[in-house]
Amino acid sequence: MDVLEAIRAYRPCGQFDPRPVPPEKLQTVLSAARLAPSHQNLQPWRFVIVQDDEHRRQLAQACSRGAKLILEAPATIVAFEVEEDIPITVGGFMSAYPLDVAVAVSHLQLAATAEGLGTCWIVEFNEQKVRQVLQVADGIHPIAVLPIGFPAPANGGRSIAPEGRKSPGEIIAYDEYPW
Repeated sequence: MDVLEAIRAYRPCGQFDPRPVPPEKLQTVLSAARLAPSHQNLQPWRFVIVQDDEHRRQLAQACSRGAKLILEAPATIVAFEVEEDIPITVGGFMSAYPLDVAVAVSHLQLAATAEGLGTCWIVEFNEQKVRQVLQVADGIHPIAVLPIGFPAPANGGRSIAPEGRKSPGEIIAYDEYPW
């Protein structure tokens, strides 16, 4: 599957098959994340693969949404940012690390799609609880919790795509911001 096919095919996975993800598939998707571009190639991310049932249960309790998916998926990847790895700001008003980590997570999700895996990006979680479950030091913050596995057979395990997309004219302009 080429990258455009993966972009078109990706949908958040709404239901997982319980079978384990082969380690080589996990390595493939994490390698894709590792290769993502970042400001000055600082790579301000770290990824923790959570496969232990007790850790997944505790992680699910730290999430206000998506707990069912974490418990159902055979693995969950937690993407972290490392503050000291990226001291710059975007436009002088926000840190660049959420953007860099988001690009890496996007690479991971598209690679997972190409590998026949499903993912779902969970952002509603209690940061302190996630950090406590995974014993994370200060200055390192979770950005995404990503259950990962094979989609369940029913409906391919994928959520139904939202109806329609905005037209190019609604989101693209040239030379000035007309909206």
